[in-house]
Amino acid sequence: MVILYIILAFICLVLPLILTVFNIINLFKKKKIKENLIDILTFVLGILLTGLLYFLFGFKDYEQSLRLGGTQIDVHSPIASWSMPTVVTIVLLGIISYGLIRIKKLKLPPLIIVCSMSGILICSIFMIAFIIQLSNNLLEKQGIFYLALFPINYILCGLRAQIKVMERYKEQNIKAKEYENKFLNKCSKLLYDIDNWPVIAIILTIPLTVLLICILVLFGQRPDEVIKAFLETSDWSLSTKISPPPVIYDAHYLCTVSLRGHKNLVKPIRMGIRRGEKIVVNRQLCVANAFEDLIQERTPKFHHFIRHVYDKYGYPLSKHINTVIQADITYILMKPLEWLFLIVLYLFDEKPENRIAIQYTGKMNFNDCP
Repeated sequence: MVILYIILAFICLVLPLILTVFNIINLFKKKKIKENLIDILTFVLGILLTGLLYFLFGFKDYEQSLRLGGTQIDVHSPIASWSMPTVVTIVLLGIISYGLIRIKKLKLPPLIIVCSMSGILICSIFMIAFIIQLSNNLLEKQGIFYLALFPINYILCGLRAQIKVMERYKEQNIKAKEYENKFLNKCSKLLYDIDNWPVIAIILTIPLTVLLICILVLFGQRPDEVIKAFLETSDWSLSTKISPPPVIYDAHYLCTVSLRGHKNLVKPIRMGIRRGEKIVVNRQLCVANAFEDLIQERTPKFHHFIRHVYDKYGYPLSKHINTVIQADITYILMKPLEWLFLIVLYLFDEKPENRIAIQYTGKMNFNDCP
């Protein structure tokens, strides 16, 4: 099992850095180092790890409150979720364009090569914007640096592929086709002159971008969606939105930890106030806190004993509850205690539901729940 963890750590943490170094070397070195293998690993591992990281971070859009105190990262999504169709289309265009140049090479006509260079350029510009978006949290937030690695490697690979195909074409010394039509003849000479390719590729990005926008608009995306993808976010370099304040999920006590479970099970009912900060509360949490309030009011010494025992054993246990499933199980295991607390409340309190309802409303100063 330890060996498996070491292998996974190497693949996820070390190998991406090694591939980046090799891609930098291969960009400048004439004799490439295992170019095909490095390319395959870069794209396969890069796409998989970027997607996995994005999923594991559990990013939320700017209009949602972050739930602090759990395993979730404390920043919002760097890309607006509603812009993902546009983002995925641009990335696919970039990968397909790169694949055409890298695999087909000189088997393609000059116009297709130049169009592919335009596709790589469009995707590279997007990748640069994404790196800039991540820049303010690149080193501060754990794991964000690895989100930027695939964009960096794509740019390096794209530059290398374009330089290589232009060099190969020059070596072949392929002459322009002759046409009777003067306009076609001029176009042919322009396309077969390799020195013109970078300029033509830049010019072709305009109609190619317009075509992409038209297609995406038909599928419900906005014309400026690629820009809004970065702007309609918070916590990042290009963000323009302000998110609502974070919600605290206290990790100290079992009944608050259980709130990290699935909503359908733990049934959060409202927001509450605790120590001046917003928290999520459910019925179980309010009942537990109302019970503690009652015994503190009626039997202070017994309350002190219960609090001492719970702080000694319950708090260390709660620190090991780190997943949604574990939180669900905690909620279920706490149910018998919740029913016991309710019985005590209904036996010894004149208005038990009033006491329960007022918990975490900020109207009274109650102690922390168990």
